[in-house]
Amino acid sequence: MEGDGGDWPALWFSQDAAARLVIARDLTVLAANSNAVALVELSGVVSLRDGSLATRDRRAAAELQAIVTDAQSTPRLGILGAGGPAALLIDAFALGDEPESPIALLLRDLRVSAEIDCADLESVFSVTPGEHQVIIQLVKGYSSREIAEQFGKSILTVRTHVKRAYGKIGVKTRGQLFAKLLPYLSIR
Repeated sequence: MEGDGGDWPALWFSQDAAARLVIARDLTVLAANSNAVALVELSGVVSLRDGSLATRDRRAAAELQAIVTDAQSTPRLGILGAGGPAALLIDAFALGDEPESPIALLLRDLRVSAEIDCADLESVFSVTPGEHQVIIQLVKGYSSREIAEQFGKSILTVRTHVKRAYGKIGVKTRGQLFAKLLPYLSIR
């Protein structure tokens, strides 16, 4: 892509629908897209002050410091502002192996329901279209009874779909299902 004059990574970062920041370990903001700036300002949990992330109270400061301190090259989830009127889910990972590497943050407002897209599980795990539909609703947090009501199916049909899908995917609980499907999910 040399010679086309485009800074594609910066363009992608700035236009991404997800709220993304890159910070130094001292909480200095190195880069932030517009969605991150808007979410930070609206959250009430953190704010931008003098080019750094600042928290509303000592508890939130300790939570944020723990998230930053624990950041490694593999993504780690943390919650900032739990127990308050607003909370942010933070997916943090270090952008290098050095102790002072910058940290990428993906922020999500827990007050807003998540949009979940999923890869074609029918081809990956050989589930039927009905099982696929039920699995997605389970991952979204719906109960079997709620799924039955939502799609006009009997609870027995939904439970049969769940049992067969769990067998095909190789899981026994909803937690195991979510863990197994995580690589196939896009959560916004």
